[in-house]
Amino acid sequence: MKSLMVYMAVFVLGIGLGLGAPVLVSRYAQPYLPQFLQETVHPLTGTVTHKERQQDRLLMTVTTQNGTILATFQKQVPEIDLLVEEQDSVTLDVKQYEPFVNDPPVIKVNKLTRPVPEPAQPIQSSTEPEPLGDSPLNAPPASGETPENPEPSHLPLN
Repeated sequence: MKSLMVYMAVFVLGIGLGLGAPVLVSRYAQPYLPQFLQETVHPLTGTVTHKERQQDRLLMTVTTQNGTILATFQKQVPEIDLLVEEQDSVTLDVKQYEPFVNDPPVIKVNKLTRPVPEPAQPIQSSTEPEPLGDSPLNAPPASGETPENPEPSHLPLN
């Protein structure tokens, strides 16, 4: 009876490893595999038509030649939010076209060239500005202060 239990445990372990190994290899060992064993990916390029930032995720609608993709980002949300704006061209690294993708790697972002507004030129006038009159800045020097002696009289001289 014990030998039957051992055989059953080995059988179940083998099935578990057989089904779980492809998932683990594709997730963790993919960067270390030779090029001919790696999965082929097809970058899709499209234009961001809508972007919405929620508390812990970023939703981005990308229109490609194949169709529209709703990309949901839950990793690096602030970075992608700052990098990508609406009407930018984005290249996503996906296996195939799917309408909904989660955390696709962003390969490339082409910013939409927006015209930069030129700074306004200040209006140059040929007239001299008027003196301020009786403002505290134009007050006559206090007693003991003369233009030759700009230091106040209450400070000791060294």
